Amino acid sequence: MCVTRSCLPCRGAKAKCDLVRPSCGRCTQRGLICSGFPEDADFVFLDENETAQRNSQRARKEWRRSPGAGTSSSLTHVQQGQQSPAAANEVDEFLRQQYSWLNERAYTQVSEPLKRDLEARAVERFFINWTLHPSNHGVSPGHMHDLPMLFLGAPPDSILWHAVRAVAFADMRNESSGDSPFYVKSRLHYGAALNRTRMILHDQQDLSNDRVLSAILLIDNFELMYLMRTDPVGPHSEAIKHILHSRGDGQLYDSAQFSLWRLAHHRLLSRQVLLREQPDPEQIAWVSKLNVDRPDLHICADVLHMNILSAAAKKLTQTIDDTEPIRGGKLEQAKQMTQEMLNLIETIESWTLEMTGVWKPKIEDTQSIAKPQDVGESPNFPIPHFPCPRFLRYQDIWLAYMWNFYAASQIVLRESLTDVVTYAATLLNQEEPDENGMSVIQKQRGRVDMLSAAIIRSFPMLLGFTHRHERPGGPRVLQQGKMAGRLFSLFSMWVVQKAQFTSSQHKQTASEVISWINFRHGLH
Repeated sequence: MCVTRSCLPCRGAKAKCDLVRPSCGRCTQRGLICSGFPEDADFVFLDENETAQRNSQRARKEWRRSPGAGTSSSLTHVQQGQQSPAAANEVDEFLRQQYSWLNERAYTQVSEPLKRDLEARAVERFFINWTLHPSNHGVSPGHMHDLPMLFLGAPPDSILWHAVRAVAFADMRNESSGDSPFYVKSRLHYGAALNRTRMILHDQQDLSNDRVLSAILLIDNFELMYLMRTDPVGPHSEAIKHILHSRGDGQLYDSAQFSLWRLAHHRLLSRQVLLREQPDPEQIAWVSKLNVDRPDLHICADVLHMNILSAAAKKLTQTIDDTEPIRGGKLEQAKQMTQEMLNLIETIESWTLEMTGVWKPKIEDTQSIAKPQDVGESPNFPIPHFPCPRFLRYQDIWLAYMWNFYAASQIVLRESLTDVVTYAATLLNQEEPDENGMSVIQKQRGRVDMLSAAIIRSFPMLLGFTHRHERPGGPRVLQQGKMAGRLFSLFSMWVVQKAQFTSSQHKQTASEVISWINFRHGLH
């Protein structure tokens, strides 16, 4: 069984975890909070082998039924009882939420080691909210899963130390430590992390350090999720490019560094797709070395190819020259580009139809969408209106992100294709494209609507509203990677919102999802 099933403290210490719930033996002995158990619904074999997945689920059910499994000797003698009204008034509301599986009498019996500093608990909660573990066979590569070990080695007052605390305290902005609210602490750490970034870039030191790149990506996360910035990487794009350049080809030959390269490359590519900017030659060279037989890397290579064509189309269609030779040359260029785009689209559609196993989402009824209180959310933040009768549930948040990344890039490519077809007609002094050109445009508009619908149908999962507990009233454990899923949803929603051919209903839904994220997490 995968070692990432261990709780967070045991995993960080590289110690064996006995998997006892709600607190494992090692954490109970040391007075630690056992906060890192993955949800059973999320912990399955993602190796495109449904038989292995069923066997894994059956084995875990048998393990839970075995004598002594899932129980703690420290809790077996706790009796159910009623708490007096006076004692109830003394119950800390934060403890009530943190230990929702305990009755009210037990709240007052929580030992002092568990009531430790709120800042430490905020950092622990950060790793649950923002990290995703890789699957057993690399179908899903995870998200920042090496960050806990990097953070353990980060000295106080370093760039990563500040960046983690900025995001962690923003997640708990309504809490306070002493006289300082966490939203104030969050901004202070964010400012300190920016200062460390400027110093590192100015001194040109430690640029190849994994902690530096991780910290800059976290700073970008902070600005997107809590400061409501509306474009990927924004002012940090040049810094990320410079750091990736300084790390060189060696980052492709180390698993931890490659994981960071992937995140940074996707972030840069998202910005380039959204703005139709040409990728750097170095990005193209790196992607050319990837094994495109792997579906996730195949998508990465296709998105880069789509972006190259979309950026070229934007440059081509910006001006119309009056001189006949130049117009003739541009017309020929437009025809060649149209054919290359159509060939790429045909290849993409054919490859997509071949995908099976975990890469195929399940189609589920909207009754499976959870209520806010079922997923640890406040009823004050209900899920945005969902306009579809069915939603898409992927087996992993990363898989949902990758398909949306792919779909959003196709929307940009297909709209770029229609721009080139229209531009070619303009060069011929035609008011509109000929019959063949109009057929291409109508087909692409229909496909854009289908791709947009697929993105919209995935947002309940990415926002974390499809997470179900095993039994009513059971422990409300935070969903692993919840905040990462919400971050992942932003790029595709921006594309749907800004696209030319997406329906008004899809644009409205995308705007509502973006507004929900901003209102739910923004540091107002």
